[in-house]
Amino acid sequence: MVLIMNYQNFNAINFPYLLMEFYKDLNMSENELSVVLMIDHLLSQGNTFITNELLSLKMNLTSKAIDSAMTNLYKKNYIEFIMDDKENRTSIEPIKKIIYKKFEESLFTEEEIREDKEIKEKREYLFDLFSKVFKRELSPIELSHVDQWIKEDINTDIIVNSLKDAAAKNKLSIGFIDSLIIEKNTHE
Repeated sequence: MVLIMNYQNFNAINFPYLLMEFYKDLNMSENELSVVLMIDHLLSQGNTFITNELLSLKMNLTSKAIDSAMTNLYKKNYIEFIMDDKENRTSIEPIKKIIYKKFEESLFTEEEIREDKEIKEKREYLFDLFSKVFKRELSPIELSHVDQWIKEDINTDIIVNSLKDAAAKNKLSIGFIDSLIIEKNTHE
C-alpha cells in the first residue's frame, strides 16, 4: 500500500465536509474552523485577498477573535498570504493538502495498514539477512528479486531456508536462490 494520490484528484470531494471531519485532529479551535470555512466561502465568491476586516464584516466573531484565529492558522501553516507585484492573495491550499492527505489515509482499513507494516518488516528483515549472508549490500536488481518473492507471498521460511542452502553450497546468487525457492515452493 502506497499513498500516492494527488490532492488535486479530490476536487469533487466537499472540502468543508472534510474540514469538519478532521479539524479536531488538526488541533483547530472552533473559531479557527469558522474562519477557514469563511475564507473558503469568500474565495469561492471570487475574493482573492481575505483580510481580518473583511472577515469581521461577514462573521459574528470579534475582531480580536478573528485576529487570533488568523494568526494561529498562519503559524500552523494552514493558510498563507501570497504577496507579489501583481496581487495579494490569501490561500487555504496548505490546509487543503493536509485535509486531503488525512482523508486518503482514512480510506485504508486497519487491516491494510497492519499488512503494510508487516510487509515493511518482512522486507527489512530479509534485506538485512541477505546482506549479512552475502557480506555486502544487495544490488538494486537483487533487492527487486527479494521484493518480488515478498509480493508473490512466498513463505519467509522458504526464502530463508533457500538462502541458507545456497550459502551451505557456496552458491550465493539470487538466480540459484530463486531456483531453490521455486523447487521448495512447488513441494510445499
